[in-house]
Parts: sequence; C-alpha cells; structure tokens
Amino acid sequence: MRVKPEFKINFEEIKKFRREGKSAFEITKTLTQGLDSFIISLCDELGFNESFAIIATGGYGRVELCPKSDVDIMFLAESKDKKIESFAVEFFQHLWDVNFNIGHSYRSIDECLELLESDIESWASLLESRFICGDKNLYDFFVRRLKEKSLGGGSLDFIKAIIDGNKLRHQKYGDTSNLLEPNIKKSAGGLRDLHTLLWLLKSTDPDFWNLRDDQSMCKGMLELMFEKSMISEEKFFAVVDAFEFLLWTRIMLHLVTEGITDVLDFNIKERVALELGYRDEFDKKAVEIFMRDYYLRAREILMFNKIFVMGFEERFKPGWTGEVELLDQNFSIYDGRAIALNSYREFLTTEEIFRAFLYKCKTGADFDENLKRTIINSASKVSFTNDVEVNKIFLEILNSKSGVASALKLMHEFEILGRYIPEFGKLTGLYQHNRYHYFTVDEHTLKAVENAERLGDADSRLGEIFRNLERRDILYLAILFHDAGKAVKVEGHSDIGAELARDFLMRINFDAVDDVCFLVKNHLLMEQVAFRRNFYEPETLYHFASNFKTKEQLDMLYILTYADLSAVNPEVWTSWKSQLLEELYLFAEPIVENRLTLEEVYLMIEERANRRIESIILSLSEKISREMVENHFESLIEDGSYLNVFSDIEIGEHIRSISEYGGKKVDVIFSHKDGYTEVTVITRDAPFVLAKICGVLSANDANIFDAKIFTRKDGIVIDKFRVFDYISGDELTAGQCEKIKQDLEDVFYDRINFDELFEKHRRRWKRKIENVRKNVKIAVEFEDSKDYTIIDVFAPDSLGFLYKVSRKISELGLNIYFAKIATRTDGIVDSFYVLDFNGNKITDENMKEKIRNEILAVIYELNNLKLTLE
Repeated sequence: MRVKPEFKINFEEIKKFRREGKSAFEITKTLTQGLDSFIISLCDELGFNESFAIIATGGYGRVELCPKSDVDIMFLAESKDKKIESFAVEFFQHLWDVNFNIGHSYRSIDECLELLESDIESWASLLESRFICGDKNLYDFFVRRLKEKSLGGGSLDFIKAIIDGNKLRHQKYGDTSNLLEPNIKKSAGGLRDLHTLLWLLKSTDPDFWNLRDDQSMCKGMLELMFEKSMISEEKFFAVVDAFEFLLWTRIMLHLVTEGITDVLDFNIKERVALELGYRDEFDKKAVEIFMRDYYLRAREILMFNKIFVMGFEERFKPGWTGEVELLDQNFSIYDGRAIALNSYREFLTTEEIFRAFLYKCKTGADFDENLKRTIINSASKVSFTNDVEVNKIFLEILNSKSGVASALKLMHEFEILGRYIPEFGKLTGLYQHNRYHYFTVDEHTLKAVENAERLGDADSRLGEIFRNLERRDILYLAILFHDAGKAVKVEGHSDIGAELARDFLMRINFDAVDDVCFLVKNHLLMEQVAFRRNFYEPETLYHFASNFKTKEQLDMLYILTYADLSAVNPEVWTSWKSQLLEELYLFAEPIVENRLTLEEVYLMIEERANRRIESIILSLSEKISREMVENHFESLIEDGSYLNVFSDIEIGEHIRSISEYGGKKVDVIFSHKDGYTEVTVITRDAPFVLAKICGVLSANDANIFDAKIFTRKDGIVIDKFRVFDYISGDELTAGQCEKIKQDLEDVFYDRINFDELFEKHRRRWKRKIENVRKNVKIAVEFEDSKDYTIIDVFAPDSLGFLYKVSRKISELGLNIYFAKIATRTDGIVDSFYVLDFNGNKITDENMKEKIRNEILAVIYELNNLKLTLE
C-alpha cells in the first residue's frame, strides 16, 4: 500500500497565535509535536517494528522548530544490517515525497560515539537528541553511552573546538550584533550563541542531561542555570525574553519569505516588523523600532554567551609564567599582555573600573577573563553618578596616546559607557532604515572614534593634523555626541546633540564645553560645503571659514568629518571625497588662522589664481604661447574653480582642443583613475547640451557621481564628469570610452536622434518596483549665492537621473553654470548653480514653485523604477 502522509504548516494559524499573545515557545512546541505525530503515524503505517529508534536532532531535537526550518532526523540502530537500512531508506523517501527539508542520517550507536573524535558538528547535534518513536530502551541506552562519553575526559578537545568555533563564527559574521543584515541564527548575538552554551554545559555538567523533552531545550537550560544560581533572576528573565524575541523573529522571517532563510535582508525587514505587530510612531518607522528591539535582544544574548564562554576558556589557559608588574593595590599586568586582579573580588567600584580601563590604554594589554567577568558583574551594581575622580580618569582615557577606541568599545560592550553617559546609552541599537547607514548609531559612533585614532599612524595631512592636536579629549567627546541627538529626533539632530553634550559636560565640569558643542552642532557643515557648494567662490569660502574662532576648531572639524564619513558604511569614503575635503581645508586654513576679511579673501584667491596661471604659462611655454593661455583664462566665466579642477597638462589639452576647434562640434578626453574614469567634454554651449552629454554617458552605463561645468564667454563649455561603470562599479572599459566618443559625435553632428539613442538603451532594461526608494529623501530646495541661484535636488539614485533632471532644467529656460553631483548609497544630492537665459537669478517665487514641481515630477517618475539588465 502506498502511504500518502500529510503534514502542513498553517501559516495563518501561526500569525493568529502571535496576535493572541502566545509565546514563541508554544509555536515551536506545537510545530514539533505536530511533526512528531506525523512521523509516528508514518512509522505505524509503514509497519516498522524492528529494533531501532527515530531521533530528532538540531532545532527539531531542541523543540525549537520554526516553519520551513531544516528537519534533522537520525535513524538509530544498535548495529546496522541491510533490513534496517532498507527501512531507513523507505522512511526517508516518504519524507522527501512530501517536500520536507530533511537533514538525515542512519547510524549505529558505535558510529555515533566515534563522531566525538571525527565530526564536531555532528557530535554537537547528538547532544540535542530527542526520542520520537521506535525502541525506547535502545534510545535510553544510547543516551547513557552519549552522556558517559560527553562527561569523560575525551570531550576536552570538543569543548576547545566549540569555544574556538564560537569565536570564528563571530568573526565570520562581523563580530557584532549590530549588523545591517544580521543572520538570526549565526551572527553574534544570534540563536547559535545559546546553542553553544548548551553544548558546553552538557559536556561538563551532568545536571543538564535531565532537561525536559517537551519544551525548548535552551529555555530548559536557562531555567536550570537559574535554579543552580548560575544566573540571577533578572538575567534569567532578560535572556529568556531575548531568546523568545529572536525565535519570533525567525518564525516570522520564515513565514514572510516562505522559504529557508535566517538573514534579515534589508528589503524583508519591514514586512517582518509589520507581521510582528510593529507600527510607525512619531518620527520613527516601524522597522526602525523593530530593529532596535532586535539589536538590544541580540546584544543581551551575545554578552550572556561571552560571559560563560570566558569561564570555560579559563579552564584551558595555562598559568602565567612570565614577569608580573604591580600596577596598584588592585591590578597587575602579567607577561606584559594581560591585566588581572591581584586578589579575588566579587565587585569593583566605579573608580576601580575606570582605572582598569586607563591601565588598558596605557599598557595596551587586554583584561584577563576573570577581570572581564568581574567588571561585567559590577556594571549593574555600582553608581555612575557624578564623581570627580571618575570624571578625571575618563578624561585621562580620552587623552591617552593609544587604545582609546578599544577601551570605549569594551566599556560599551560591558554596558558601562552608556551608564556613565546616558545620552550615549540611548543610542544603543538605534537603527536607521536606509542603505547609507550601514551600522547602528552606537556602532557607527565607536567606529568613528576608531578611525580618528588610526590617523595617529597615517602618513597624510589628516594624520599630521591629528598628531598635532593638543587635546584629543575635545575631539573624542565631539565624536561621541555628534549623533546623540538622533535618539530624540533625526531631523535637527546636530542642534539637539550639542545641547545633550552641553548637559553632560557641565555635569562633569569640563573646561572646553563650547568647543565640543561647536563641533557637534556643525559636524555636517564641512561635508555639505565640500560636496554641495562651489567653495572656490570667495563668498562661499569666507562664510564657511567665518564659522571658526580658532584654527584648532577647523582642524578638529576636518578630522571629525573624516571620522564620521569613513564610519558610515564601507563604500562612503572615496579618494575624490578626500580630495574635496582637503582642498576646502587648505583654502579655509589661512582665512581662519589670519582672520581675513571678505575683501582679503577675494585678494587671496586672486593672487593664488595669478600664481597658478603664471605656473601654467611656464609649464606650457614650449608648446603654447603666453597669449593663448592668458586669453583662455580671461574667457572663463569661473576660473577659480577651473584652476583647481584641472592639472596643467589637462589645461594645455583644453587650449589645444579649442584652438583646433574649427568645424568640430565636440571633443572628448578620457583619464582613468583608481576605480573610476574622468570624462572631459569640450563643445559649444546650447540648450540641452548638458542633458545630451549626461544622456550619452548613461546610455553607455557610465554612472555619474561628480560633475564640474565650466563656460567661456565665447560659448565654449568644458565639462568634466567622474563616472564608473554602472554594472561593475569600476572604471570604464576601452570599448565604453570609444562608444561614448562615437555617440557624442553622432549626437552633436545630428547623425542620430538622441532620444532614440537613449530609448534604445532603456529597452535593454526592464522595470521593477524598488521598495527601498521610499526611504530616501525626495526634495527640491533653493538657495542663493552671490551670482547664482542654487537648486539642491535630493532623490533616489537611478540610471539616467542626471540626464532627465538637467534636461528638465533646460526645458524650464535655465542655464547650468556649475554642478556638484553627490551620489550616496541611499540616494543623490545634486546641486545646480543656475541663471535664466537672460543671465538673471531666479527671484520669482511662482517660478521657483514651478521649477520645484517640474523636477519633482521627474523624480517621482524615476522613483517607481529600478533598471536591471534583462
């Protein structure tokens, strides 16, 4: 008789359980018992009555089965024979027929026992064994043998391997619980951290072999740890709550994706959050509230894992044999590499804790496991209210020559930093749902401190400036508070953060409150000017420099800007951003240091330009006459920016190209850099020229991330674009460059219709809704400079965006004289310096509103599309 078993998971019923407030443990128990019943029924129908047992292992064995999880089942025999093997094959075949994700094995007891020496993962799964059906006496005998071997001396290598595997897994998955796309099972702070403790406890303590088999094995482990006074009641409830939260998240992730995945993918998080009952609140999205809850729970699990794994590690560490240096009455340093307590202490005072971290900075040594555990246990017991000596030690830590980032990171991990600075503590696990911010706010902040400190060894201008700082505590405090306002509100967080910093600094009687608050309040200023404004303009440069009272403030804001940007995500900091910030710093430095007036700034820039032009004339003297060079610069409408954007050789190429212009309508120059290509186009100004150039670049998969536009009085335009290949993310190929040059010539010579060229390119792509785009700022804003109206456009990135927007600007009767393109991971911030066709700024509010609406219409049209190759 052909057996046709059925086992279906009712997804809607599980969602109903959630709405009814049932626990995740009830869900996993229900799923486990349902599968048990199915397997027992299957065995009955197949007529199995031989001497073997069917055993659940893994998540199924732990009674922690989630929908769509792998089901690990072992067919156990006292010894193998062909008849039992045929039963096993038939049994597993029926499970495959109903599309189970089976992890299957068929072993004898002796083969199981041999796994301790040969297969660590399989042995760990046996420690989670649970009887389903078959010969119960055989199973009980198997468990006794398993227990004897686990608790015997032969398991030491297994314990060491589990400890090492725990560290390697954390390293592999980012060594932090605050990942943008965490693996709920395997990342630091994931479910595997609890499984690891279960394996270690079952390998060392016979009591943990008596856990109930009708509930979550890990929950039973936590209950027994509490009963044995291994953890406090507070810790027990905190870890159980965190464990259940992770289980619910995994359950809903499986339901939402209808497949096996443990990764909280960026595009899935919102749906998971909604299924778990999260809703938007004030200025916080539901997904942001959910992810903060996730990070806080994962952090709880991670620290729980670390505390107990450290205890197991101590059993295998040899005693200290080298030099012992007494640091004070409480601490010594062993072998120059580990700080330890001089005698057993259950708790430390706040001052002692902070002094230990100061020693860590001074010596570069780590804490031994016992000291780490003592500090962690003390953190929740001691008071962090204002203490003069503690405040003094904290500032000593911040002024240390090295080890500051490491100390602050460990203080945060041990929940000390947030207790001492509650304003920083509120950033813990704070999440922003966009691809630009790769880390949670607390993690980003500590990475920014780390990146700043690394400048101490950097062979660069930034490194030199950092090493010359008289006081690093001002800088580090500014970094710690630069995003503190986001815990209150993201919009205006700079001003909020400055006030939070002021409150804390006044509490500790800090002597440079205004300097820290200035840096926090203005931490976005330098990048906004460098990336969105023409800072070669004397007025723009003067207004930027006038923000600073001292050169030290400029120095520290430069470092803070670098530290902030380089810690946002791995893709944000680029060589061209570094170049722009350095140029802005070098231009502003003499203005700040010498307190120059606006007139003196004009004179300084003019003198600098004249010196540069003389230098260019000299360098080009053998090829180009002085008169031609001077005429070229006299013809430029904006020569200050031009001088800083192009090298002497490039300027010589421009003069040569223009002198040979004749009947040519366009000339193209390519220059390949590290990871991108510079494309310079020389042609005659006309309506839609910029749009056509941008369109040709886009039609050839050249993604524009920076543009500089220069116009001569005779109508010649010199436009420079920094681009990379849209697909590979690298510099353009020789084939792309040749095709771009040919297409530009065809377009400007009217050999082809440009719209047809671009539409032909678009037909190679398909349209697809991109959900993440709704999280990106979309806006059109206006600002006036001395000579131009500036239009700032905020939008999601999309292929052909600059073509569409620049074309729309031309259609509206505007000329673009200068542009800055800033493409971020989560969107675009483009700035256009424009005048109308009569050379006037845009002053009419109705016209501004029309421009805004027309550009927004373009953005919204593109915002519904994601272009991906067919």
